[in-house]
Amino acid sequence: MKIFTERELKAFDGRDGRPAYAAYEGKVYDVSGSPLWKNGVHASRHVAGEDMSQLLSNAPHDEKVLMKFPVVGELSQQKSFREILIRRIENFHFHPVLVHFSIAYSIGASLFSMLYILTEEGSFEKASYYMLILAFLAAPPAGLSGLFSWVVTYERTMSKTYLRKILYTIVLIAVVTLCFVWRVNDPNILISKTYFSYLYLGMMVSQTPIVIFLGYLGGKITFR
Repeated sequence: MKIFTERELKAFDGRDGRPAYAAYEGKVYDVSGSPLWKNGVHASRHVAGEDMSQLLSNAPHDEKVLMKFPVVGELSQQKSFREILIRRIENFHFHPVLVHFSIAYSIGASLFSMLYILTEEGSFEKASYYMLILAFLAAPPAGLSGLFSWVVTYERTMSKTYLRKILYTIVLIAVVTLCFVWRVNDPNILISKTYFSYLYLGMMVSQTPIVIFLGYLGGKITFR
């Protein structure tokens, strides 16, 4: 029987007329004829061309469903250094960890900015700046770890939810970066109470709805 490496198996993703293969416990099954694997996607979550051995433990059915399909080969147990490295990085679950820092710092920066406007207490303005620095440092790693998860874990699956999450992540990084650069170059931007002060304040406060919406989209992807 044909021996598939993980990279070779990924080519049989059921898209654009290609066969849909799925591996389980070392065997490769042809699921192309199943209506449950239309276009190589099963239950809007799993994609053909991957090893289902660990994923089936959380499925509402057992492996007998998969074993009804014809076996077309075996999955090689030998992995390249690149594949091993990617899987080890994936198992650290960096994105769920890093994204919480980005959310907390962005909301904190928004909150302290508003508190300064309401109270004119200088310590709140300084706190908003410190939170902004942390948000500026946290947003890019959170975005990159999300991109890694999308490419590796979700196999570049594209839908409105994924597209919105990518676009709003770019927007968040852009807003945080612009606010940070603005505040560094004009330390009194919020204190001066000019038209630009309120424009800056609006950008600072906008971080909160953006990160909340990003969290909502992440929840849709994780718990769909």
